[in-house]
This record gives sequence, C-alpha cells and structure tokens, in this order.
Amino acid sequence: MTISPKKSYIIQMMRGLAVIAVVFIHNTPAGLPQVFCRPFLNFCVGLFLFLSGMLSNAGNWRPMKRVIKVAIPYVIWTLIYVVLHNHNDPLQIPKTFIRQLITGQAAAMMYYVFVYCELTLLIPLIDKLARSKYRWLGFLISPIEILFMRTIPRLLGVGVNAYVEMIMGVSCIGWFIYFYLGYLLGNGLIGIRASTPKLITALVISVFLQIAEGYIFYTAGVGNCGTQMKLSAVLTGCIFTVLVFRYTESENVPEVKALFVLGECSFGIYFSHMAIMSLLNMIPHYSERVFYPANAIIALLASLCFVLAGKKIMGRSGRYLAF
Repeated sequence: MTISPKKSYIIQMMRGLAVIAVVFIHNTPAGLPQVFCRPFLNFCVGLFLFLSGMLSNAGNWRPMKRVIKVAIPYVIWTLIYVVLHNHNDPLQIPKTFIRQLITGQAAAMMYYVFVYCELTLLIPLIDKLARSKYRWLGFLISPIEILFMRTIPRLLGVGVNAYVEMIMGVSCIGWFIYFYLGYLLGNGLIGIRASTPKLITALVISVFLQIAEGYIFYTAGVGNCGTQMKLSAVLTGCIFTVLVFRYTESENVPEVKALFVLGECSFGIYFSHMAIMSLLNMIPHYSERVFYPANAIIALLASLCFVLAGKKIMGRSGRYLAF
C-alpha cells in the first residue's frame, strides 16, 4: 500500500501520541485516578492496532515479515525483564523466562505482540469478512467478548479459570474491532458520514460514559477499573480512531516534529519504558517525591533518550531491540 510522505508523517505523529498515552497509563496511580484519568488515555493500544489495520491489505499479505519484526524484540525484551525482576535469584531466570515468553507476562504491555501477530495472521479471513455482506458482524466480536467474558464476571465478582484468563490476556478478540475498523477504512470498504463536530460531541459523551463505567467498576471493587477492555472505552477508542483517520486524510495538518520523533521511536519506547520506570524507582526516594504526571513525563523522556541513543550506537542492529 502506497501512502504519501505527508500521510506517513501524520501516521508517525499518531503513533507518537499513542505511545505517550501508553507511558502515562502505566504511571497512573491505582484507584480513583484510574477512573478519571484513564478515559483520556485509553485510546492508545486501539490506535496502534487501528493504524496497523489501516495499512494492511490481503493482496500484500506478508505475515512472516511482520511477525519476525516484533517477535525478535519480544524475545529479547522478555529476557531483559525477567533478568531485571529476578536478578536476586538467578536460578529462577531460565524457568521464569520460558514461562513468561509463552504467556506474555514479562511486563504489562507484552500482550500486544500476541494480539498484533494474531491479527496479522488473520488478515485473509478479515478481508473476506470485510468484503462480504455480513461485514457489520465484525463490529460485534469485541463487544460480545468484553461484555460476557470481562464486564459481567467483574461486576458479579465471578472468578475466571486461570487458564482462560491467561488466554484472554493475549487474545486478539477483545481488540479485534480496532484492527477491523482500520482495515475497512484503510481499504475504502466503508466511509465516514458523520461530520467532525458530531464525532467530537460523541467522543466527549463517550468519555463521560467511561468515567461512569470506571466508577461502577471501582465501587464494585474491581482493581483494574480503568482498563481499556470496557465497552465505554472501546466506544471512545473507535470514535477517536475515526477522527484520526479523517485527520490522516487531510493535507492541511500541521507537522509536529516532537510527535513525529516519538512516533519514530514508539516501538522501542513501548518495549523499554517499563524497564526505565523500574530503574527510576531504584533511585533513592524517587517514588516518594516524584508523583503523577511528573513521573510519566520523566519516564517518557528517559525512554525516548534511551531509544535515540540505542539507534545511534547500534545502527541497523538496533532493530533487534525495536530501536
């Protein structure tokens, strides 16, 4: 798929915006701050997947190239996180590495690699659904999974089988709608009829719905009340990504160099930022004196500097660390 230099620049800016939200999410304090802060950040992973779907086409399907591009950094970063978290008990490292490599639990964001690879492998089937008269059924897949496998069990306090929960953690089903929406729009299979003001109004309403749903989760004792896997969060994310698509199609968009640089480094920041956060928290009194959102800003800038230095030092070999 050929895209103009201007559109490519904007897409990188949007990746930069998404990775900012990722870092801020992982620094947001637990409890009520999740309820009120996360609705403004929960678009991030959905946006990454939307952009990937938007740039995908079954006619140019080269799954192994995409999978290998993310699989090698995933393996290396899994080892880095395992060593970082188990350096006091080296004998546990081999067993922990194998377990977390398989389950994607080395760090909170590692599930994305599984989700991305699954969706990449499903592109031929996604294309068939997208071009059929039943294409609208694709929009029901994620909401149904989220409602019956996540929302209802959480609110009822029903525990999910540990193996089922592990599979859900790396499953693409709950995230499917973002990639699918991007694929439909990117391949011209659907259009956007709503005006931008109407979409912005719907976005604002959806954010308030997220706050309400997050508060219900909070009062029900759900620890991860700010999760991206809420129906209201998916609604917000879909509206936001539609606005992003309209934004990428415009030729009168200002170029923001800072966002572009973050977008160019977004893959490396995504993998490395939680390691950087762990190192920052090892600084005496850091976690006691540096609070949100200052800690998120510091983690983002430190991760950016780390990736830029890695690109400079490692050159082409940096791709193995997602630099």
